[in-house]
Amino acid sequence: MRIRLDFRMRPQLVQYTDSLNAALVAMFTEAGLTSEQVVGEQAFPWTFGMEAFSAPGRKRRVNSVVISSPHPAFREALPRLEAAKARVRSCNGDVIDGAEARIQPCDDLAPGANEIMIGFISPFILPAAKEGKAKTRFHEELPVAEAPAALKAGLNRRAGRELDLEIVIDPLTARTDGRRKHLIHIRRFPNGRSMILPGFAAPLTLRGDPEDVRFAYLAGFGAKTRAGNGCPALMS
Repeated sequence: MRIRLDFRMRPQLVQYTDSLNAALVAMFTEAGLTSEQVVGEQAFPWTFGMEAFSAPGRKRRVNSVVISSPHPAFREALPRLEAAKARVRSCNGDVIDGAEARIQPCDDLAPGANEIMIGFISPFILPAAKEGKAKTRFHEELPVAEAPAALKAGLNRRAGRELDLEIVIDPLTARTDGRRKHLIHIRRFPNGRSMILPGFAAPLTLRGDPEDVRFAYLAGFGAKTRAGNGCPALMS
């Protein structure tokens, strides 16, 4: 499943990706998916990315959202999805209402593709290696040598198997895009503090078995994909 939730009739003002996640989860559960299938460590793989512009007050004017998942449960729920069910009023100040939104198809990956180049609608987040129960930290600059293996390891975990997939970062591109850090506002806690994480949008080349290339394209890259990070788009 890869769709676009079109908000252009009434663009939404969103600061925290967590707010939009909550609105999409509401839409999915109304369509018959369980909360365990869309939220939590054991949830099915899915991702989204906001097509948005900066707006006053640190918010983004969201014109549309691309949502994708390689799991068949999402594809089966697609006929039951209602844009109007994508709504939330968050304690962080974000209010999202999909009453005037439309659901459109957005599957732009040709069947059988075994090599594609992708950019990102939403930046990907890359956790740094840690030992034991140490606090998770995230890379502030893209580790070009380590990133492909780390991204693939995350995809393997979500697929539940070893993917026949190679991920390549062009060194020249990484030299510029790898240092262009995006600050992603994930959520605001009750104490008023915000979770803001660094992300990257360096283009990637994917090569491998067509089904595994497709899985990666639909599942998204890096950490916190279900929170609206690492959602790719084809580059021409």
